[in-house]
Formats: sequence, C-alpha cells, structure tokens
Amino acid sequence: MDNINGMGWGMRYTELTEASHRQVGRFGRWLWISVVCLPGLVPVCSTLRAAEENIAVTSSYGAGVHAYYDGNYSAAYDALTASIEAGTMDPRAYYYRGLTAIKLGRTDDEIEGDFAEGSNRETAGRGGISISRSLERIQGRDRMRLEKYRQRARVAAAQRDESAIRQRYIGVEQTAPDVLRRRVPDSIAPSAEPLIAPAPRGRGPARPADDVRRPAPQVAPKRAQAAEEDPFAPPAERDTSDPFGDDPVTDDPLRDDVLDQRDEQMEERAAETDDGFDQRDQRDEERAAELDDRLDQIDAQQEREAAGGF
Repeated sequence: MDNINGMGWGMRYTELTEASHRQVGRFGRWLWISVVCLPGLVPVCSTLRAAEENIAVTSSYGAGVHAYYDGNYSAAYDALTASIEAGTMDPRAYYYRGLTAIKLGRTDDEIEGDFAEGSNRETAGRGGISISRSLERIQGRDRMRLEKYRQRARVAAAQRDESAIRQRYIGVEQTAPDVLRRRVPDSIAPSAEPLIAPAPRGRGPARPADDVRRPAPQVAPKRAQAAEEDPFAPPAERDTSDPFGDDPVTDDPLRDDVLDQRDEQMEERAAETDDGFDQRDQRDEERAAELDDRLDQIDAQQEREAAGGF
C-alpha cells in the first residue's frame, strides 16, 4: 500500500514539473515577442495616430467649407476654428474662416488677421495645393478683399527673395578685391641678394691658406704708356680678360637667366590667376542677369494678375 502511494506521488510530481516547464516556456516566448516586436509596433502606432489626427483635421475643414456654402455660417466658423486649433497647415482654413467672419459681421481685426495669416502661409509654400482653384466660387467684394492680402503677401515674398539674392551677390563682390590682391607666395619671390658667381678653380694643387700670395698689381702695357706720351699714337686695346666685365660691344649688363626665368614663371601664374578671376566675374554677371530676368517675370506676372482682378 505504501508503495502504491509513493508511486502516485511520484507521478503527480512529474506531471507538475512538466506543467511548470511548459508554463515557463510560454512565458519566455511571450517575453521574447514583447522585446523584439514591441519596439517596431510603437512607430507604427504613432504613424497611425498621426494619420488619424490628419484625417480628423481635414474632415473638420471640409465640414466647415460645406457649412459655409450651405449658409450655416455659425457651424462653419466653429468647424474651421477647430481645424485651425488642431494645427492645420492649410491656408484655406484661414481664408474661409475670414470669409465666414464677414458673413457673421465680426470685427475687421479678426477678418484681416485670418486673411493675413493665410496669405503668409500660402507664400511660404505650406499646404502644397492650388489655392486659386479652391476659391473659384468666391466672387465679388469678399473675393476682392481677400485678393488684396494675397497680392501684398506675394510682393513681400518676392522682395525678400530679391534682397537675399542681392545680399549674396554683394558679399561675392566684396570678397573679390581681396582675392584679386592676393600676393604671390614668398617661396617663388625673387631674392633681393645678388647672385655671386663662384671663383674659377685652378688646375694646380690647392695651396694652404697661409701660403696664398696676394695678387701682384697689374702693370699697364708699355704700348698704353707710349700712347699717353704720344698723342698721335693709335689707341690702346681694351682688356677683355675679365669674364665678369661689361660687354665690349654694348654697355648693357649681362642677363641673369635665373631671375629672368623666375620673372617669366611669375608672369604666367599671374596671367592664369587673372583668367580665373575673369571667369568668376563672368559667372557672377550671368547670375545677376538671370536674377533680373526672374524678377522681371515675377513683376510681369503680378501685373497680369492685378489687371485680371485676381
């Protein structure tokens, strides 16, 4: 009987051990899934939440526009205000809220504030949509009032762009003289000290320093003395034995080939530098011409829009 009871307890212990191992295995799998998969699910959830918020903002703006065209201006104003407070980047929300404020008889400060903010966002490129196409159904005095702010914002944006480009071009012009006055590096500058030619080496054995004799004074030839005594004698011949003397034919000094070569190299490098600066000036002039053409096109487009009324 005791043996039977012992066997029963052993079987139960084995079953409990296996069950505990299975539970631990399941817990480990869930733990691994949570560690590996949850970091990837968090960005997905954030993206879905942002998409839902964008959809809610867009639907609020759409409800406001539909209410405006339906004549329910109070509901349109509330829906457009909710869309703006939710952080919409669409300039049309400000435009339609300003138009709704006109219908509700609100103050000019509110109307002009919405028109100004919407036009600033439009010129900044926020929204990426066709504003004029969305405002085709708005005509008359309200549209003219709105277009006044849009025109001002376009002119201000064009002036800002022109000022930025001109400041950049002025900066290039200011730095150009410093570059043109750039000195030639000292490594290639000619030396101020004259070159000294080495003394000719003799063929005989070198003598000690103490044994060097002083050169004897040169004695003028007798023929020269005779010429001085006799005024009718032919002139004495010039001494051409000095290799470093002047040219007996001309009075010009000997040409220093080393200095001449350095001067030629410096002139060539200076010419290359001038060519580079000329090319840069030409490119700057072309860019300035393109800028002027672009500004002329913008002015012409603004004049056409002003002439057309929109």
